[in-house]
Amino acid sequence: MYFQVEKIILWSKKVQYSYKTVDFCCDKINVITGASRTGKSAIIPIIDYCLGDGQCQIPVNTIRDACSWFGIIVKIDEKKLLLARREPGQHKVTDDMMLMEGEEIEIPEIPGKNTTCKNVRRYLDELARVTFLELNQDEFNGFTDRPSFRDMMAFCYQTQNIVANANTLFYKADTMEHRTKLINIFPYILGAITPEILAKRQELNELQKKLKRKERELQKMQEVSEKWRIEIGSWINAAKEIGLIDAKYSTDTLDFDAQMNLLKRISQKSSEDTVILKENVEAASKEIISLRKQENRISMELSKYKSRYIEMTQFIDSIDEYRKTLTIQIDRLSISKWLNELISQNEICPFCGSKHNVDGQMRELIGNLEDLEEESEEIAEIPVAFEREYSIVQGKISELTERLGAVQKSIKIQNNKKDKTYNQKYTLESVSRFLGKLQYAEETYRAIGYDGELQEEISELQKKIIVLQNEINEGGIRKRFASALENIELKIMKLLPLLDTERPEDSVKIDYKNLTITVTSKSGRKDYLWEIGSGSNWLSYHISVSLAFQMFFAEQKHSPIPQFIVYDQPSQVYFPNKAAQKEEDKDADPHLEDEDILAVKKIFEAMSEAMEKTKHQMQIIVLEHADESAWEGVSNMHLVEEWRGENNKLIPNEWLD
Repeated sequence: MYFQVEKIILWSKKVQYSYKTVDFCCDKINVITGASRTGKSAIIPIIDYCLGDGQCQIPVNTIRDACSWFGIIVKIDEKKLLLARREPGQHKVTDDMMLMEGEEIEIPEIPGKNTTCKNVRRYLDELARVTFLELNQDEFNGFTDRPSFRDMMAFCYQTQNIVANANTLFYKADTMEHRTKLINIFPYILGAITPEILAKRQELNELQKKLKRKERELQKMQEVSEKWRIEIGSWINAAKEIGLIDAKYSTDTLDFDAQMNLLKRISQKSSEDTVILKENVEAASKEIISLRKQENRISMELSKYKSRYIEMTQFIDSIDEYRKTLTIQIDRLSISKWLNELISQNEICPFCGSKHNVDGQMRELIGNLEDLEEESEEIAEIPVAFEREYSIVQGKISELTERLGAVQKSIKIQNNKKDKTYNQKYTLESVSRFLGKLQYAEETYRAIGYDGELQEEISELQKKIIVLQNEINEGGIRKRFASALENIELKIMKLLPLLDTERPEDSVKIDYKNLTITVTSKSGRKDYLWEIGSGSNWLSYHISVSLAFQMFFAEQKHSPIPQFIVYDQPSQVYFPNKAAQKEEDKDADPHLEDEDILAVKKIFEAMSEAMEKTKHQMQIIVLEHADESAWEGVSNMHLVEEWRGENNKLIPNEWLD
């Protein structure tokens, strides 16, 4: 994403003074050099604040006391944006912002709010074409929701506390929230996952949820299938009795689908189709007798399990009561242990004060206490086998209850003597009523899905899921992600020899799950960044890694990462003695030794090499103590400002009280 900073704008709280700008060149290495306490380190917080940071990290007192608004002008392809944000005053942060866009921007003398920070963030998301789909729709921990433009800032800043940090490689990756989310969106950032894939993932996720729901429905149906099988068979047998179908049909030889199809054909008949036959009536009577026997058999089995359940429940209750009784006895006898301890110390009775040895009765009490404690431990827990058996009994009771209910319903369907029309069951009117009930029952079963529609839906869902899984191709995503990492690692390896590092030839791997790198020596030992000593090494890896990422993003057809990066005082590792001094003893403008100048120059040479490799498609801003001699002769350099001397800093003296 071509997104580079053209200007930083500061508006004074003293309205008699006009705004101040700090102008940068696009596609160049821009350097602001100057002494300490001149405002260099405020550049990153100002840019980030204007790009919608949730906090105002601009230094308080001097800078925030002097400025009413902060702004930046950024160049985006063929247009420019002015993003300004009000100084928050007594608050931590403000939502007041001003947004202007066009081919050229006329900076207002006094900014005015015309939008909010929330709207600006949304607008920047749209400009960067960041997906509005979540990366993982099953997670709701706040770290896996959709990526945003703000997440991309991790690759745009190397602040003073990060640029040579052994433990943190990316901006704001030292907080758990940003760190976790950055890890989750890494494949998306590197282009391994596209918005099209995310859309298909979302569709796949919805289909999988729907499939699980349908499968649960089918499972529930299958759990009661035996009950329904008996009911459907009863309707068929009742239809045979009144002559609606031939007696040759036997529910024992028909599978479930065949029974459902037969039931549907019966429901489509009329009362005129009935033919009452002697053998059908006799067969129906025998069926009812068989159902009665089945009812008695299930009832007896249910009674047996009920008795077993009662006995086991009483046993559990007895154990609980016995455990409580033992606890009471142990509490009562525990005094004997206390008495024994008192007597054993000086052999003096705590009640009468006389001196004597522990007698046999006391020893007996203590022995009883120990026996009770041992017995209590033995029954502390009910054996696992007993609990398993208890669970089986409960399951059997549930199963037998359902089966008994199904059999009784079948008897009711075929022989409901409570129905006042029972004695006229063979009349045409009664047959018509029967057909009405049967049709309703058939429609109910079919609506719930036993006509195969549910199975067909599940089958279709499974086919769609397979197609989407093939289109998404998670294996291909992993390969693309690995390839992108290898591409960046290769760029790191090409930049490292240009920098001041002790191990320029050792292999570097990106450990994105820990947001760090590993360096493998020729002996094969793998070292994490924090295991490698020396600030110059840490700095070299930070510079090479951050540049390599920007070089990779510049090569992509479209990347949501802005093509600029800001480094704050990378040469700080070459001022060890200065950094250790007390603040009041520090030189406001420390000087580098010749050897250190060469090391710092290597930093700018590596940046220039990265600039050349990307064909000037990236912008680098360096905030530096070192003067122009540190990059003398390096190409692609642009000195923005040099803040040294009287009243030469970010905030003019006249703005201050």
